[in-house]
Amino acid sequence: MDIYILGGGAFGTAIGNQLAENLNNNVVLFVRNESQSKEVNNLHTNKRYFPNKKLSKRLKATTNRKALTEADIIFLAIPSKKIVDIISNLKFFISKDVLIVNLSKGILKEGLTIIDYLKKELSTNNVIAMKGPTFSSELINGAHSIFTIGYKTREQYNRIEKIISETNIHVDYTTDIIGVELLSVLKNIYAILIGITDAQYNSPNTRFMILTKSFSEIRILLKELGGREDSLFLSCGYGDVGITSLNDLSRNRTLGLLIGKGFYKIGNKKNKVVLEGLKTIKLINNLLSEEVKNRLPLFSKLASFFENKEAFFEIHFDSLINKKMKTVLTYGTFDLLHYGHLEILRRAKELGDRLVVGISTDEFNQVKGKNCQISYEKRKEFLEAVEYVDLVIPESEWEQKVQDVKNNEVDVFVMGDDWKGKFDYLTEYCDVVYLPRTLGISTTKLKSILDK
Repeated sequence: MDIYILGGGAFGTAIGNQLAENLNNNVVLFVRNESQSKEVNNLHTNKRYFPNKKLSKRLKATTNRKALTEADIIFLAIPSKKIVDIISNLKFFISKDVLIVNLSKGILKEGLTIIDYLKKELSTNNVIAMKGPTFSSELINGAHSIFTIGYKTREQYNRIEKIISETNIHVDYTTDIIGVELLSVLKNIYAILIGITDAQYNSPNTRFMILTKSFSEIRILLKELGGREDSLFLSCGYGDVGITSLNDLSRNRTLGLLIGKGFYKIGNKKNKVVLEGLKTIKLINNLLSEEVKNRLPLFSKLASFFENKEAFFEIHFDSLINKKMKTVLTYGTFDLLHYGHLEILRRAKELGDRLVVGISTDEFNQVKGKNCQISYEKRKEFLEAVEYVDLVIPESEWEQKVQDVKNNEVDVFVMGDDWKGKFDYLTEYCDVVYLPRTLGISTTKLKSILDK
């Protein structure tokens, strides 16, 4: 297998050196200058990044762009800020059949992931993500290391499995490519926060309190930005957040330590970690609604610190940590569950942390004059399987809503805007929100189609 790695920095060199352990792999670093290429080929070193390390004699290097046409797999291991320029310069030498593996971490303008940019720029869907809790200084010395593969086809996964055979690289996997990409960015933000906490308190209790809250916020961000919650449980999630937040080899944790000790200089534009962190936080902050930001006190505090150029990062635990869980309540028949139902449930869940759904019983539907196609028990079972729903309760009469609000400690009552004004009397007990219905679909419309 002919493998080319774009980037002869620490990570590209480390992963290339490990892949060269597989005798079926022909691994070549694509590097910036001829002197580095000669050093790798003749001296088997890359002293700028690993001054005391001899590289595998099987690892080669080149500066020749035409050599990329021979690649079966191309790994991308370059800083995110350089990706656009480098890919623009090399794209005519990259075959549409080659598998592109993105190791780079970052978000581009307007929240575009690197994967989405590569697919568009290279006119191919043969692009996957590979991220995990791995330091290059460990990988270069042969430490067993794990990555998450974010892929779409079995063929893509099989090719990775084949090239990592006989190496110390291990993988878990998911089809949630965007989740893998997002987690590789989000973990850096919260590593800064853990660094600040350790610098100011040096307490395991406090550290893991903030770390626990960080995971809660990462889960919210992951879902809000389009990833899947279960990806958090992979090595690109808990593993990468853990290693980046808790190990002093992490540059983002080190930045947090400097901030926490008061050594961070406001407006320091020479530090690459600071620049990348500022850009990422600003990009994500601009993508979020105010409702979501209100559920992210740690993220919002860090965004405010950088945006307002605050002199000192102060953790107010009562405001940052002691946040009351917000419960949302909605009602409906939910017969013939469809996309419109899922949309209103999703939007309702975004207004809080816990969503309670009341569904009309068969007996109550008779009182309302509604003829349901599906029984209450089955409708309840369907709703309980929806990821946005935390609890399903029966609705057996119109008058029960006040008691339901009290019993479930509801903060927000939500209904479709076709009920606008009908439940304003509940404002005495909670906030009342009327959401627009999803255009183009309704249970009534579906029933009319089925009747035909």
